[in-house]
Amino acid sequence: MSEKLKSPGMFSVRRTFYVSTRVLRQFVRDRRTFGMMIMMPILIMLIFGFALSGEVTNVPIIVQNSDQGATVFGNSVNFGSKLTDSLGKDSRVSVTLGDYQAGITEIDNAKGYFASILIPKNFTNEILAKLNKQPVNITINLYIDKTKPAIRASILGAIGDAIKSLSGQSFINVDEIGAFGGASYSGLDVAVPSVMGLVLTFLVLLVSLLTAIREDLGGTKFRLLSTPLTAREKVIGYVAALTLFALVEAMLVLVFGVYLFGATVKGNIWLLVFSAFIYGMVNVFLAIFLSNFVENELQAVQMGPLIAFPSMALSGMLVPVESMPPVAQFFSQFIPMTYAINIFEGIMLKGFSFDKLVPQFQALGIFALIFLLFSFLSSRDTMK
Repeated sequence: MSEKLKSPGMFSVRRTFYVSTRVLRQFVRDRRTFGMMIMMPILIMLIFGFALSGEVTNVPIIVQNSDQGATVFGNSVNFGSKLTDSLGKDSRVSVTLGDYQAGITEIDNAKGYFASILIPKNFTNEILAKLNKQPVNITINLYIDKTKPAIRASILGAIGDAIKSLSGQSFINVDEIGAFGGASYSGLDVAVPSVMGLVLTFLVLLVSLLTAIREDLGGTKFRLLSTPLTAREKVIGYVAALTLFALVEAMLVLVFGVYLFGATVKGNIWLLVFSAFIYGMVNVFLAIFLSNFVENELQAVQMGPLIAFPSMALSGMLVPVESMPPVAQFFSQFIPMTYAINIFEGIMLKGFSFDKLVPQFQALGIFALIFLLFSFLSSRDTMK
């Protein structure tokens, strides 16, 4: 190396260029890191652009039209049917004709519906009376899930436009009854379940990956291999320590969200802690599995966002899953964070007990078993 490169003093473009080219050569030589650097932003933008494009559409609602109609100048008129037809043509909602009370039960049990509408039997007669300047109070009953503000706004917008289409006036009242106790939630209330899911996905996954890869790079793994330690014991040891870390992270989010900022928890707080523990284990198992394919810390740091960002886009954290394109909704079923957010929202905002969340817990259990099995099968010392 020349003397100019060795000697300090004045700023040297040559020395700076040497450092830059050396770093770039390292990136190029590490093909996996180089490939992730190129593909990760493209993949993330494709997922976000595809999942978040468009407005909230096709929200499932139930409508009971009890309007008996009326006869005007020998012609049959039914404003209830016209209102129902107008809602059916609105892309923001997906109308199912059914019983109002049954719809309430479906919403309370989280069966996929977000609103139940009752059009009264004297609806047409009351509108005609109102048009004739008679003092009549016209009311539609609406039972609605308020835990997702974007979906609620879409439903109310569709109802408002349908009402205006009847007479060009909005003299029809909507008696809005909130599901799950009728509570109105602040932005913080709605955000905390998603923040919990993000923390347990991103931080737990990243820290677990870095912990596992550092043991490889530091030589700890090879020293462990000289002992009678088995792959099963090693994986379970990692899980025990890292799951404790995941639980601490979840507790910090709960303490700050609930006790400092007053976020709502309608359900059992210990069930919420248990669910956070289970989801933390899922991400620990995933991290241990991925660590078998990561060769350095840079790849581990890249792997965390590569998992976390698509999870944010497809899990319902940013926009409701119900408003996504059908293909995005299909892929959301394979994102563990989708089920975790459903559990956290169910406990915190809807007051659900364990029995109403069994399918979500079963899904997380399946993910945990799959990741744990893959961790054993792909463990390098096991393959040797």
